Amino acid sequence: MSEGNINSFQNFQPIFGEAMADPPPGIQTPTDSLRPFLFHAHAFGSGVLRIVATDFHSSVWERTLTADQLDDLRDEIGIGGSWSEFLDYFVASLSSGDVKLSVGSGVGNAKIIAHRSKGLPRISVPLNRVMNSSANDAIANFSMALFKAFKNKHNDAIKEHESLLQLKGALSSEKERNESLQKQLDALTFNKRKVHKTKALDKAILVSGTSTSDNSLLISETNPPSAPVSCTANAQEPSVKHTQPTKISQRAAPVSRRAKVRGVSLQDTGSYDGC
Repeated sequence: MSEGNINSFQNFQPIFGEAMADPPPGIQTPTDSLRPFLFHAHAFGSGVLRIVATDFHSSVWERTLTADQLDDLRDEIGIGGSWSEFLDYFVASLSSGDVKLSVGSGVGNAKIIAHRSKGLPRISVPLNRVMNSSANDAIANFSMALFKAFKNKHNDAIKEHESLLQLKGALSSEKERNESLQKQLDALTFNKRKVHKTKALDKAILVSGTSTSDNSLLISETNPPSAPVSCTANAQEPSVKHTQPTKISQRAAPVSRRAKVRGVSLQDTGSYDGC
């Protein structure tokens, strides 16, 4: 057995479990009358593995295995592979929940049988009966180890619960922070939309005013205002409508007088208001 195999028990975690008791063959014992057995497998000393099974009443079974003995047990069971693989298989079998305590017909005969799963080899470890004060010591040690295991599990559960509370507190704080940021973001988005709508409205008003001004300018250019009437111009340009030619006298005028007549005299009989 190598030094590495012996030291492998240093990291062996204690195993607690229930072993269903089988009555000795040929003995008719009611199943209800059988007390449940608990077993405890743990590293004991340097390079030693110890297994204890008891009903905490009148029966105590025990076996101490060295690394060499456990290696011989591996050969008997027929499990190959490395030592660490066998040790993992051994632990998995005892932790599977399918563990029985088979009590033989003899006074000191019993076996703890662990079956990992169907089709795989069974772990079978012979146990020795413990009597008198040694049995009491074994039960006391078993009880103390069970309490320590429970205490460690309880402390681990408390630590996990405290960690969970811290995580919940951090999650709650983060949630409040996210809600505050969301409110600020919503307010900022609302203000941006409001400014955008205001600018759009101002632009629409500006475009509407510019369009009205352009239309007015277009109307002004299309229909320019009439120029004021000049009285002088009207006086100098008599209306054709109201102009009537003066009747020329058929009576002949003297030659000297006729020589001064240079054309037909037109008399404007019309008048213009305001001139």
